[in-house]
Amino acid sequence: MLFRSYDLLTPEAYKDSARRCVQSVPVKKGQALLDVGCGSGLLIEGMKDQLAFGLRYFGTDIQIAGLIRAQGKVAKEIEGCASLFQADFNQSLPLKKESVDIIAAHFSLYTIADRESRKQVLSRLMEILKPRGLMVIVNPSLEYSANKIIQDSVQRVREQKGALSAWAHKIFLYPLTHCFGLKFIERQLKADQWHAFSFAELCLEMESAGLTVVHSESVYAGCAHLVTGRKTQTKPPEQKKS
Repeated sequence: MLFRSYDLLTPEAYKDSARRCVQSVPVKKGQALLDVGCGSGLLIEGMKDQLAFGLRYFGTDIQIAGLIRAQGKVAKEIEGCASLFQADFNQSLPLKKESVDIIAAHFSLYTIADRESRKQVLSRLMEILKPRGLMVIVNPSLEYSANKIIQDSVQRVREQKGALSAWAHKIFLYPLTHCFGLKFIERQLKADQWHAFSFAELCLEMESAGLTVVHSESVYAGCAHLVTGRKTQTKPPEQKKS
């Protein structure tokens, strides 16, 4: 029930961010993608064509309810291409070393407030990623604003579905989204329980893990950074002692 409500109340700007996450990585037949913190499987909706083309999808989340919801989004004709499993990405994931071509972390790693802990998670993810593989990370920016996200989402609904649908979202759905979702995240970020990033900080963390930044853009109504990096070395560079 929770994740059904979550899907219903998801702002259009967030859906667009998920689409941009999928579109930012080129996919070849036979490749494997790991969706870290997949939630209710929002990325699946944006990659059905890739799955039909031969992409193998692995989704992992700590919440079993979300995984059940995500499984329901996998069409019968592509069931063999998608695998979902419960796991905590703060621990080792049950995947072989250098076994996936692409890792997507769409609004998941920011829930780790401590930089050293994020470094350890990135290190474990790098072990799973193949040489020359891609990792795309989307995290909240320092400009995160619940009000701005709602305004952008209403405008997107208006452009896609018309004024009446935009009005219904603005009056009935998005006030709940704002109150029970976005404002909670905003408070967590301001209290440093979760972490908002500058563009430079996100790029630096990815480069320190052994990734070379190949693409970046602002998403989520300017409230998040999307950065794609390519694995160019097996180990992070040694830090020089001062």
